[in-house]
Amino acid sequence: MRTVLPALRGYLPPLLVHLLIGVPAALAILCTRWYVVYGHCEYDDLGRRDLDGCTYDQIENNGFALIALILIGALVLLLLLLFDVLRPMRVGRSLKPRLLTLPAVLIPYALYVTNGGW
Repeated sequence: MRTVLPALRGYLPPLLVHLLIGVPAALAILCTRWYVVYGHCEYDDLGRRDLDGCTYDQIENNGFALIALILIGALVLLLLLLFDVLRPMRVGRSLKPRLLTLPAVLIPYALYVTNGGW
């Protein structure tokens, strides 16, 4: 066990940071999924029978979902750029631990979906 801890010590901080970045990333993915499903709804579509039965709530939330998607996506991209690219380049550290733990960003979303989420 003593030989494993020093090896993992370099990977645990990036893993934890990527898990924390995964929370807003999960929100961005959920906004994207909602917008793909309901983003086509407009007020002209309320009377049409062939358009998935758009409701007023879906129409009213289109703008909010799009703005949230753009803002949260930009935040996630900025956090990933700062943590995974700019900071290691400035300090002169290796990118390997950060790039190997990068898929951990998707773990919060995967947990949400496996627990019965949308």
